[in-house]
Amino acid sequence: MIQLENIKGNFKRDKALNAEHPIRVLIVKEASGLLCMNSGDYVLSPGRVFFIPEEGIIRLEGEVISAYWLSFSSLLYSEFLLQHRDVQSRNLFMALSFKDLNSMQAQKAFSLLEQLKREIIAKRDISYLAQYLSLLLGFSAVLNAELMDLSVDELQQVLRFRAILEQYFKIERSTEFYASGMGMSSRKLNSFLKKAFAKNLPDLLFARLIREAEELLIHTDYSMSMIAEILGFEQANSFTSSFKRSKGVSAVEFRKIN
Repeated sequence: MIQLENIKGNFKRDKALNAEHPIRVLIVKEASGLLCMNSGDYVLSPGRVFFIPEEGIIRLEGEVISAYWLSFSSLLYSEFLLQHRDVQSRNLFMALSFKDLNSMQAQKAFSLLEQLKREIIAKRDISYLAQYLSLLLGFSAVLNAELMDLSVDELQQVLRFRAILEQYFKIERSTEFYASGMGMSSRKLNSFLKKAFAKNLPDLLFARLIREAEELLIHTDYSMSMIAEILGFEQANSFTSSFKRSKGVSAVEFRKIN
């Protein structure tokens, strides 16, 4: 479902880059030359991140001293789309696009990639890798402005929090629980979440619950009572009122229009 390799060497455009999975990213550390597609040729600049659509043959021409070639499945990509619902995110892989990271941002991206490689080798579970990939794409595409100022250690803490949230958001609501999982005091956790997400824990929990509710409403025929129970609401009325307050339409109306 995901493959990450370091590539280097001299490349000629008569040979295409192979990828195990359909969605591809090339992150350039040091290179000179071109990335070649039918749509045109693009300079291989240090710190440039290419987001490559499913269709299209990729060829390189020039010398690559160090770069990362990442490919992954649509299943892993779906977690990124669930967390990033804006137009820019949805269009990221519609056609070839790229972002240029400054030297500090690029170093952070390279550190994340090396850690991701270790996680892949360690055969971490799919949900964890999906969270890691979503964090990496959000950072390298500069979609989350608040992430850009975080250190590598803080980015790893973001990943840890997301993993804990993903596992327990349906059943745990207390700040103390998540603070314990993060190895922080409640006060330090709240301060960190404000810095990393510009939100507090209740807001993050609520947003995750509503996102899950949307998925259940669209992809299942569960009753409102059943969805409320799955998401840990004590009563169906509490769920439906919370959903309408968040989305502006009732859960029933949301299901009909989606």
